[in-house]
Amino acid sequence: MSGNRNGVFRGREGERELLCGVLDAGTGVVLVDGAEGTGKTRLLNEIAAVAASRGFEVATAQDELDQPFLLARLAERRPDGPALVVLDDLHLAEPGTLAALRTLLSASAHEKVVWLLARRREGADRLFAVAAQRGATRVELRPLADDVVADLVTDLVGAAPDQDLKALASTAQGNPAALVELFDALERDGRVVVTAGQASLGDGRGPGTETLLREHVSALSGKARHLLQVASVLGPRFEPGDVAEMLASSTAILLPALDEVISAGVVTSLDDRLAFRHELLWRLVADSVPPPVRRALHREAGEMLLGRGDSAVVAAKHLLHGAQRGDARSIDGLVAAAKAVLWNAPEAAAELAVRALELTDQASASLVHRTVMAVRALTAAGRLPAAQALAQEALSRQVPPDPAAKLRHCVATTTLLGARHAESVEISEALLREPDLAPELAPWVEITRLMGLLGHDRERAGELAETVVRTRRGGPDDVLATALAVLAAIARDTGRPGAALDLAREAARCGTSHDLSAYPQLLLASLLSGLREFADADSVVRRVRSGPSAVVTRQVMTAVVQARILLQAGRIDQAAAEARAALAVAEETGHETVVAPALAVLAMVAIHTGDLPAALEHVERYRDQVPADAIIFSRAYYRWTAVLVTYVGSGLEKALPLLTPDLVASGLFAEEPRAAGWFVRRALEAGDEGLAKAVVDRVERLAEEHPGFGAVTAAAVHARGLLDSDAALLDLAARQHHDLWARANAAEDLGVLLTAAPDRAESVRALENALGLYREIGASRDSARVLGRLRKLGRRRRAAPARPASGWSSLDDTERAIANLVAKGQTNRQISTQLFMSPHTVNFHLRKIFRKLEISSRVELVMRSRDDQ
Repeated sequence: MSGNRNGVFRGREGERELLCGVLDAGTGVVLVDGAEGTGKTRLLNEIAAVAASRGFEVATAQDELDQPFLLARLAERRPDGPALVVLDDLHLAEPGTLAALRTLLSASAHEKVVWLLARRREGADRLFAVAAQRGATRVELRPLADDVVADLVTDLVGAAPDQDLKALASTAQGNPAALVELFDALERDGRVVVTAGQASLGDGRGPGTETLLREHVSALSGKARHLLQVASVLGPRFEPGDVAEMLASSTAILLPALDEVISAGVVTSLDDRLAFRHELLWRLVADSVPPPVRRALHREAGEMLLGRGDSAVVAAKHLLHGAQRGDARSIDGLVAAAKAVLWNAPEAAAELAVRALELTDQASASLVHRTVMAVRALTAAGRLPAAQALAQEALSRQVPPDPAAKLRHCVATTTLLGARHAESVEISEALLREPDLAPELAPWVEITRLMGLLGHDRERAGELAETVVRTRRGGPDDVLATALAVLAAIARDTGRPGAALDLAREAARCGTSHDLSAYPQLLLASLLSGLREFADADSVVRRVRSGPSAVVTRQVMTAVVQARILLQAGRIDQAAAEARAALAVAEETGHETVVAPALAVLAMVAIHTGDLPAALEHVERYRDQVPADAIIFSRAYYRWTAVLVTYVGSGLEKALPLLTPDLVASGLFAEEPRAAGWFVRRALEAGDEGLAKAVVDRVERLAEEHPGFGAVTAAAVHARGLLDSDAALLDLAARQHHDLWARANAAEDLGVLLTAAPDRAESVRALENALGLYREIGASRDSARVLGRLRKLGRRRRAAPARPASGWSSLDDTERAIANLVAKGQTNRQISTQLFMSPHTVNFHLRKIFRKLEISSRVELVMRSRDDQ
């Protein structure tokens, strides 16, 4: 084999450059972490050589036994010139050595000494922590990326590898030493052939990758091979005790076979268990077990775990592979696992429950109960059409009363989430009339009826909710919480924001386990956001999102509420992303009740970013759904959005008839305070002083009745300032408003009013203030309108510099934040927690990032991030 044998050091250019920079500074502490074989010692040796060539005095311990003697020598004298101290394998150092080293680091803090300290990820924790707190530079040698591995293989074999060689190289998991060891073995066996500039495993007549590794395993003794086959059924990592139990043996008796497979390099020892050294080895061994035997072993493994009380979820992974039709114990294990993960992993629960149902004989007495479990799991996973179809198919047969009631309730739930409220109410009320309805099911049927009535018949919903509140006062109670939330929604829609907020707060306190939507908490967050109490609203949503539940209904409803909070707070890009993500999930899963709220947010975003066709399309799509909605947002909010879109698209003449007295009298000005100023502005523009006065009277009365609602008070000041042409009030409103939108509106209104003054400097100042706020929000249409006003006053302002279409500089702040977190190795769920958005929204932004950077994977994003930053 030809090629660069020093290629092991590929992929460490950044680390070398960083360490050379520390040498340039002549002082500092560098902490190097790296697993065995990642090139840590090689890196230290190379930097030591560089330092020596620059005139550094280099002090290096030969091994861990030499470390205390080196430290003693350093303590006795100080270097005359620049010095580099290299200490490797500090994870093996004695406590006394580490204590002496901490002392020396402190003593030499102001000397021209560079300390290069290395360990294998663990050990010397206190030393590394203290050094890091004092500003030490951290270097972690991570596994090599796939493209670097390919380059390294090219170095080792002297030609570009084909796909088979790349697959073999991937089993080294980015560890350069393991990669070199593997290709050394190939070289000794004469396996690599270079033809026409490409390296491959032989010319087609020799053994391929799988044959090579299979031969390696075949060379083991029979006992060792049998041990590996059983272990492979348990997974790529396994407990020796589990293998012993399945072999009806003991770990002590298996020690010789375990020692053999470890010595052969097939299995390696981790901290808590054993593992196949490479995934390919694991798969080859697993494939060597005949399928019938493999199924039987999986079944035995699952039953073993169930029998001793281990996790039902872990057992279910085996039972999924091993369970057969009619195997009651294994199928029961699948059902138990589905129940265990129903709330925090509903997709897995659905897979387990549906598989259990598939394996159940049609004549089995357990069929209907397993059907109920499958329907519940499918509902939690957001697969509403499948859940409803399965439930209705089961109900078409003869079903005992108790499971039939559960299935009917599942149908009521899916129809409710599908915005078929009347149908949901009909099913729920029929269930509640049954005398033998199970006590544990009755509360959930009552909750479903309350929510269905809220979307179908407000008067009956209020009457029923009041009855529940009168009769169920006491401790935490989900039915009570839902009834209070229903009354809060009605109070919101009838213009009683104080009562709505009080009821919603009480509802949020009363809820316990109603996990499908967390509606009381989300309603509270929505009310708080309407009143511009953004910190409190964020806190409520954060509590909902931080819970263990991953039920899709809960997630998608939370996302759409979060979208409007972001919109009202002026974070328009994030609002659009969150709403699009919610809409996509809602349409995919059949959550029609979320479609209209998501479209309303997107319509508002589109109108402020100048995309009138999109705004019109969104309003047209939700128009037919609104009468059956008004659960998440009020009907007034949808009407306000439609009014705004109509005004922009068709002008004042078409929009004015939509500003009806009942809309003015609704709770809109507490749900969207900035609408008050807009209404007055349009009424005055049309010369309808009566409408303008009605709006001002309404919002002033709301402010007087609720003195603690600062956003409503500011809206009243703003509306009065417009009606009376009072510049002082408009200036006060521009300072008092709690959100950027309303503040910008008030500043613009002030600027327009002051254009009539002899000195237009104050007008220009107010309009420029408005322009800055609109640009901060990202409201391009509003920005363009204010720019036009400034031009009429003789002021020329350049448009905000447009971002380029591609490249790192094309990313907005949110996209850049997500890219940076991806570069740090965080998952979408971890990023969503940090940036307070749903995982679906993170994924939406990632797709935009990939498009702008012209990449297609997270790995490429990590590399691009490092290069560009």
